[in-house]
Amino acid sequence: MRNVVVIGAAAGDRVLSVENLPRRGEDISAIDHGWQIGGCAFNVLRALTRLQIPITNGVRVGCGEWGQRVRQALLSLNIEPILTSSTQDNGWCFALTEPDGERTFISIPGCEEHWSRAELQALNIPDDAIIYATGYELGCSQGEELQKWLLNDCTTQTFVLDLGPRLAALSATFLTQLPKNRTILTLNRDEARFLCGDGDIVPQSLDYANRHGMTLIVRLDSQGAWLCHPNEPAIFVPAYKVKVVDTIGAGDAHTAGVLAGMSQGKSLTESIDLGNLVAAIVVSKSGPSGAPTRNEIAHFLALC
Repeated sequence: MRNVVVIGAAAGDRVLSVENLPRRGEDISAIDHGWQIGGCAFNVLRALTRLQIPITNGVRVGCGEWGQRVRQALLSLNIEPILTSSTQDNGWCFALTEPDGERTFISIPGCEEHWSRAELQALNIPDDAIIYATGYELGCSQGEELQKWLLNDCTTQTFVLDLGPRLAALSATFLTQLPKNRTILTLNRDEARFLCGDGDIVPQSLDYANRHGMTLIVRLDSQGAWLCHPNEPAIFVPAYKVKVVDTIGAGDAHTAGVLAGMSQGKSLTESIDLGNLVAAIVVSKSGPSGAPTRNEIAHFLALC
C-alpha cells in the first residue's frame, strides 16, 4: 500500500447541541457532549489508522494542556508525535450542532498555524506517497512555508488537498503552480462554486478541471460526489443512505476514505465510493470520532 502523509492540525473540540444558533444578545441552552480531540488532519489520521493504512504523521503537537491531550490521543493510536512546538499549545474550538446535523465552529488557533519548511523537509516521505493537506494550514499566517514545501520539495508525490473555507485566502498563483497531473482537489458544493464559478456545479467543475489539468472531487453531502477528471466525462458516485445524527467530521471522513482507497490501489471512482461509505458511517454517529474499522465497514455493507 502507498504511504499517506497527513499534514495539518489536531485541536480540541467541545461539542454542544443546540436547537438553533443564538441571535445577538440571546441566552440559549445547550447539551454539552464534552471535550474531544478533532481537527481535520487528526480526524483523517485516526480514520486511516482504523483502516490500517500506512501513514506518516505530520500533525503538530503543542506544549500546553491541549498539546498533552493531542499527544495522548496520538499515542492511543500508536502514533508517535514528530512535529512539535516548544512555545505554543494546540488550538481548540466550540462546535455547535443543530438538530439537522449542521455544525458551526468558533475556533481559537494554536501551533497548528505555524509551519517551517525546514521542519517539513526533515520528514521521511516515500517518493510514491500521497500527501494530504488542508486549506486551514495552507492559508494560515505561516501557510506559505507549507506551500513552498509542497511546490519545491515534493516533486514526485500525489497531492490530495482539502481546501476548505480558507480557499479564499489562497493565492491564484499557488493554485496555478500545483502540479497538474499529481493534484486532486476535494471540495464541498460551496467551495466548488467559489473556485469554479456560479452556475451548474458539475459542468463548472469539469471546465475548471479541463482548463487547469487538475482532478476535482465535488462532495454533495447526502447526494454523493462527482469526479471531474480533465478531458473526461464527469462521473457520479452515489451516497449511502443513513440517518444523519450530526455532520461534524463528514468531509474529513470522506477524504480519509478516498485516501484509503488510493493507498490500496483502487481507482478514483472506487476510492470516492469508499469515501462515501466512511462518511455515511461517521454522520450516523455523534461527534467526529466515529471513523469505522474494516470490520465495521463489512458489517455496514452486510446490512445494506
